[in-house]
Amino acid sequence: MLELGIIVTVALIVFLLLKNYPRVVATDGSKSDEKRPTMKILKNYFDRKREEKEKGIKEALSEGKSEIVSPKEVEDAKKAFGSSNPEVAKLLHEADEAMKEKKYKKAEDKSLEAIGLDKHADQAYAFIAAIAIEKKQYQDGEEALKIALKCNKDNGLAHASFGGLCYAQEKYNDAIIHFQKAVNLDRNEASWQAGLGKSYLMVRQFAKAAKALKRAATLNIDNKEYKQLAMEAEGKLRDHKTVMGTK
Repeated sequence: MLELGIIVTVALIVFLLLKNYPRVVATDGSKSDEKRPTMKILKNYFDRKREEKEKGIKEALSEGKSEIVSPKEVEDAKKAFGSSNPEVAKLLHEADEAMKEKKYKKAEDKSLEAIGLDKHADQAYAFIAAIAIEKKQYQDGEEALKIALKCNKDNGLAHASFGGLCYAQEKYNDAIIHFQKAVNLDRNEASWQAGLGKSYLMVRQFAKAAKALKRAATLNIDNKEYKQLAMEAEGKLRDHKTVMGTK
C-alpha cells in the first residue's frame, strides 16, 4: 500500500508539472510544448541594454555632454588624487570637473560613488565637504573634512575647505592655519592664496595679506575681487606704516 501511494503521488506531480509547463507559439501559429530558451531571453535583455547605452552616448555627444574619460585622464587622476583604482580615479576626475563647473549635485553623486568603491577616498570626502560648506551646511562639512584629513592629512582641498569653514565662523586664526597648510601643498591655487590673504586681512596682518592676495591676483588675472583686495591690503599696510612712523 505504501509503495502504491508513492507511485500515485509521483504520477500526480508529473501530471501537474506537464499541465503547467511553459508553452510558446511556434512560427506557424500552433502551440509548442518546447520551453523558450533561457539564453535567448538573456541575449535579448543585454541587446536592449546595449542599445539603451548607445542611445545615451549618442545623445550625450550630440549635446556636448559626453562623460567619456580618456585613459590619460584616468592616469592623471590616479596621480592627482592618490588612487590606485582606475574606476575610483575616473569618478574623482568627473567629480573634479563637475566642481569646476559648479555642478554640485553631479560632483556629490560621483564622490559618493567613489566612496562606495573605496571608503578611504579622501578627495571624495573633501569634495563632499566643499559642497556642504558652499550650501552653508557647516556641521556636515566639518564632519566630512575630519574624515578626509583622517584618510590623508596632506589633502590640500580639505585644508582649504577647513580654512573656508573657519573663516565663515569668524575663527580667523584657525583659518590661517588651514589655508597656510593648503598653500604649502599647492602654491598655485589662486583661491587658496586668496583665502589666506583675506584671513590675514581680518587679523590686521596687512603685509602677509598683501603678499598672499597679490599672489592670488597674479594666478588669476581675470578675478577682479583678488586685485581689489590686494590693493586694499597694500593701502592699509601703507596707512599702518604711516601711523607707526608718526609715533
